[in-house]
Amino acid sequence: MLNYLNNKFINSSIKTKIELYLLPLLLLYLCYFFLEFSLNENSNIQEIKSKVDVNSSTKEFKDSFLNLFSKLEDYALKNQIVIFTLTNNKKIILLKAKSNLSNIQKFIKKIENINNFSKIKSLTLSKADLENYILEMEVDLNKFYIKKMEKELDNKALEQKLEIKNDEKSKGYKINAIISEYAFINDVWLKKDENIDDLKLVQIEKDFVVLENENKKIILELNNEEYFKKPN
Repeated sequence: MLNYLNNKFINSSIKTKIELYLLPLLLLYLCYFFLEFSLNENSNIQEIKSKVDVNSSTKEFKDSFLNLFSKLEDYALKNQIVIFTLTNNKKIILLKAKSNLSNIQKFIKKIENINNFSKIKSLTLSKADLENYILEMEVDLNKFYIKKMEKELDNKALEQKLEIKNDEKSKGYKINAIISEYAFINDVWLKKDENIDDLKLVQIEKDFVVLENENKKIILELNNEEYFKKPN
């Protein structure tokens, strides 16, 4: 077989011999070219990503707060939202407003997407009356974010941002004291992660606690007349 191939090669034309010599060289060159191209592409992508990260980190919010506040006030006026407080402190907006739940949800989306700097730092929603809620929030404008400005928050994501303090939900539960990891609820000392009825004590803060199960979430606030008693 080898002799046959050798004779075939010897008897072949000069053109064929040249092609046979060049073919492996060509294959080696193509392998090198594609490998080099792939490495360069990865390098370029990393370089572009680095530039984007650097540019994003150095960008600052320099627009007029007067114009920004005017936009929010105009939107609130058109959507039956009453603004009580709208101030700026070191590029953190402090806002307090009142409206029904549907309008407040839309207002939150508006603020979330008003520019590439807006990020909701904290948000609290408390019941004002039968139809309306009080919204209190902090919006941080200190960092640039790459985001789709028209992106809408889905209901599930929005619910995760909202702390709904509804007195009707907390009916039947009363908190009198909070000490360290213990809360005195309905004359019983409970530690974090312990249960009362079908509710679990999932969060203990300085002036409120959170009871929760699969169907509801209750926030109990500590009143001014709380008393302190060491748990047994």
